[in-house]
Amino acid sequence: MNKNRLLCINLDILLQTDSLLRDRKRYLGLLRRKLPSEGNTYGDQYEFEEMKVPLTVCHRNVHLFIGQYVTLTCRPNGSLRLNFKNLKIDTDFCVETYCLEVANEIRMALKDLIEN
Repeated sequence: MNKNRLLCINLDILLQTDSLLRDRKRYLGLLRRKLPSEGNTYGDQYEFEEMKVPLTVCHRNVHLFIGQYVTLTCRPNGSLRLNFKNLKIDTDFCVETYCLEVANEIRMALKDLIEN
């Protein structure tokens, strides 16, 4: 996932379902850059238009991170969920190593999502 921050832009938002943007809600739509106008000296013009979603669409949890031990998903309400994969115990299994590797994967999964 590439993260970009655009400064000094004008963003027009056209929503189908809400009148105002809700915090941590995912919107399905199209973000497009408008052609520059003659009177615009303050920055680039962008427009986000939410697409109409049929009521029969099944919203699945979006995978944000897929690792060897953990999968991080985002629910339709915006909450994050950690899913642990099946634990395979064999003769070489070490609890301490497993716990450290799981902790490292969780750290990698959350690193770009949560700003310090």
